[in-house]
Amino acid sequence: MIYRELAPYLKEKYGVRVQRISISYFKTCPNRDGTVGFGGCTFCEETGSGFANKFKNLEVKSQMMEGMKAARQKYKAEKFMAYFQSFTNTYGPIEELEKVYNDAIIDDVVALDISTRPDAFSEETAELLKDISSKRKVDIFVEFGLESVNENTLVAVNRGHSVGEFIDSVLRAKDYGFETIAHVILDLPSDTIDDEIACAKILSALKVNGVKMHSLYIIPGTKMGQDYIAGKIKPLDAKEYIRRAAVFLSYLDPQIVIHRIISTPPNNSIYSVGLSSAQAKKIIEAEMMKASKFQGSDFNYLNGGSWRKKFFERRNSDGLRSDGQRVG
Repeated sequence: MIYRELAPYLKEKYGVRVQRISISYFKTCPNRDGTVGFGGCTFCEETGSGFANKFKNLEVKSQMMEGMKAARQKYKAEKFMAYFQSFTNTYGPIEELEKVYNDAIIDDVVALDISTRPDAFSEETAELLKDISSKRKVDIFVEFGLESVNENTLVAVNRGHSVGEFIDSVLRAKDYGFETIAHVILDLPSDTIDDEIACAKILSALKVNGVKMHSLYIIPGTKMGQDYIAGKIKPLDAKEYIRRAAVFLSYLDPQIVIHRIISTPPNNSIYSVGLSSAQAKKIIEAEMMKASKFQGSDFNYLNGGSWRKKFFERRNSDGLRSDGQRVG
């Protein structure tokens, strides 16, 4: 296996096929309503990434029921995760959050999966989720949008937070025993491949549980869409996304679960790299095999990696460590 995939991980964890069911409820985020900024991220479209949810106009419980019915038929799934996907799903009064989260927990739901911004995950929210987990016997997954570790890029796309807030939120979630998932866009035009390597190293050092890898897509009506039409930005192509994805994976801790390998853009996108998930998976795996790489093949930089290399890995023909002490 070239990288650690989600489906086998969930099957191992729960013993049966588990499917995520998307829920749309919250309609804004602090980067849209003026709390942090206005207009949102330059790439974010009007549904806040909820465009694929066919049942988004229903009540939360009905979304779960319809989604589970479809997943049982299509995937033969037996257990489910209630996935609050669109916009910022921890951005609301605690009383509202409590009601909405509990509404999503029906029979055969084994986990709540909450997608949010790193600057909108408070101690109060963590306490609420811990209480729900204990009372309703569900696991908690929290997904944080990082997108880039390049601070200049975060400003350019109007993220409204820094890497610092991301680190803070991940550490808080881990303190409460939640599974943490990071969202990263590997082909933002102002990032370099060195930024993707740095991203893999930071996520590995933080010991996040999962990563969603995204490719950039551009939607009309967004700020990035306007800049693209005006010729102000030049997106990277599929070949570059594959190259970056392969390098990113090679530096990533092999214990981290890959929840997504590439984005699936909406039909109205005016730019995407043009690869399906199946195509991207096949090409990335072939690229890595050709280079004798796999997830974690370059994961040798933590726990004093340079010191260990000098004093433990390099041994001379006399059976001595490089510090002169005999091996064995």
